[in-house]
Amino acid sequence: MKRDLIVHESPKHPISESVRLLRTNLTFLCRNKKNKVILMTSSTPGEGKSWTAANLAVAFAQSNQKVLLVDADLRKGRQHKIFKKLNTIGFSEYLQNMDLAEGDIETEAQILMKSIESTNIKNLFLITSGPVPFNPSELLSTSNLDNFLAIAKNSFDVIIFDAPPVSIVTDALILCKKVDYVALVAAVGETKKSILLSTKKAIENVGGRIAGVVLNKMPSDKRKEYVKYYSKYSESSEFSPDSSREVPESRPEKSNVNRDEVLEKVSKIVEPKRKTTTKRAVKR
Repeated sequence: MKRDLIVHESPKHPISESVRLLRTNLTFLCRNKKNKVILMTSSTPGEGKSWTAANLAVAFAQSNQKVLLVDADLRKGRQHKIFKKLNTIGFSEYLQNMDLAEGDIETEAQILMKSIESTNIKNLFLITSGPVPFNPSELLSTSNLDNFLAIAKNSFDVIIFDAPPVSIVTDALILCKKVDYVALVAAVGETKKSILLSTKKAIENVGGRIAGVVLNKMPSDKRKEYVKYYSKYSESSEFSPDSSREVPESRPEKSNVNRDEVLEKVSKIVEPKRKTTTKRAVKR
């Protein structure tokens, strides 16, 4: 059975250790930043970027950091399936409804709170992709995305975007310009070098900063020595690489994203903008 959240379900598994190593490397790259904003993408579909994004979010949450995982694949989001959530309200709804707020702080706070969901993992919160909109690229290109980041950075230590593949749509390239670093996921034996290089060039052309390439789907025979070396650190109750034992479902953590706290932080961001706009209107 495939374990979508292996870092949570089997923390001593060698794969979980690999994800924590990725967390360490990204933390080092963002060491001078108060908040870390990371985008996970790939060249083509099926390379495992959503799985990697979900487990990386878990790894950051386990290090006692408040993490927000955003499913920005508005066309074919998967995070709601990984975390077993409904996808009726999500990132697409947030971006669309922000236009209806018309600068009202109370309304903006309500829209944000409706979008954020708690998970059964402490410190980890999720915004699913939401209903598929008719204009995903245009939604991501609006100033609402900038407003979202400004608010989220005040409430979370780490923000991880799960973006669509670069070679399919332009959505990921729009997001690349908004984040600190881009982690490019590639499947061993599947991703063609030429496509990977084209993806790298496309990201760099829009000003994206590539942290590196995450190699996914490593064949089991190539992992054999690695697994053997680390096996002594695993307890008998942990998953073995081929185990299919079910994991007891843990009770969801109560969300510690306080509505009043978010409202206060939203007001600090929105009020200065509103005053500036008013002054300009008076001058005219």
